[in-house]
Amino acid sequence: MVDYEISDQALEGLVAHALEGLEGVRPLEVAPRSLGEVFRRMKPIKVERHPEGLSADLVLSVDYGAAIPELAKEVQKAVAEALFVATGEKVKAVNVTVAQVEYRPGGHA
Repeated sequence: MVDYEISDQALEGLVAHALEGLEGVRPLEVAPRSLGEVFRRMKPIKVERHPEGLSADLVLSVDYGAAIPELAKEVQKAVAEALFVATGEKVKAVNVTVAQVEYRPGGHA
C-alpha cells in the first residue's frame, strides 16, 4: 500500500481549477487597503478536512445578470465532484458566499 498526503494548497488548486470551467464566476479578488488587511485577509477558497469528509468554503464574484441560485448549485456540484474524483474522499459541504456582483463587458447582462 502506498501512503500519500494531499496538501491544503493542492486541494485549493483543485477547487480553483473546477471554478475555471464555469462561466460567470470566479474567486473573489479584492486588493487590500491597508497592511492590517494583508494579515487578516480572508482566503476566497478554503478546504478543510473533517472525520466525515472534506468541506469547502468559497467566497466568489459573479457576473451581473447571472442567475445566482443556479450558478451556486453548479459551483457546488462541480467542486464536490472535482474533490471526490481527485481524492476519493466524501465531500460533506461546499459552502458558497457570493460577495460581489461584477459588471463585465460581454458578460451575462
